[in-house]
Formats: sequence, C-alpha cells, structure tokens
Amino acid sequence: MTLIANNMWDAAYNSIRQAADLGHRGAIGQLAMMHIFGQGCEQDPETGLTLLHRAVELGNLYACYAFSVLYDHGVPGVTAQEAEAMCALAANAGMEEAAARMEQGFDMEGSA
Repeated sequence: MTLIANNMWDAAYNSIRQAADLGHRGAIGQLAMMHIFGQGCEQDPETGLTLLHRAVELGNLYACYAFSVLYDHGVPGVTAQEAEAMCALAANAGMEEAAARMEQGFDMEGSA
C-alpha cells in the first residue's frame, strides 16, 4: 500500500495481484480498481468489474462503495441501480462514506 500511496502503481501491481490470488478481499478490490483505471496494468474495465463483484461477494464494504464512485465517474457498465444497491449495502453495514453518498441519491435516468 506504500507503493500505491506514492503513485508507484507498476511496482505495486504484482504484490496486489499475488494477495488477490490468495483471496485477500481488500487486494481483490484494489486490483479491480487498478484494472478499471489502468493503474499499474492495462486498462480492462471488464476484468475490473468482475474482480469488484468478487470482492463484494467476499464482504469487502469498500468494493460495495466503489460502485458509487465508478458510477459518479461515468465508468461504462455501472448502472445507477447497481451503484445504489451496492452503496446501500455498505451504508447499511455502517460505512459513513456510503451513507453520505446515499443522501445524494442516484439519478436513474443518467445511468452510465
């Protein structure tokens, strides 16, 4: 995580991938975002969203919240409905950021 904090995405990728391969739900979520935005690897939103869903299945609240962030950034493949549902999971589990985002609402007609 120190490498990521210092924007050394290429150097962080292998360590994050190895932890994700071992099933670490936080690493899976981080790897998902790296693929979605092409940080440290080729940009591959499809792979990223697949990984993000896996992180959610493993109980990663930040992965749930990430769907709202991706929706807000207009990432293709993330609908308002999915972003709202995932964000609600995180908010209901006590994540303050997600609760605050839920207060803003999700424009169902402006979905990505």
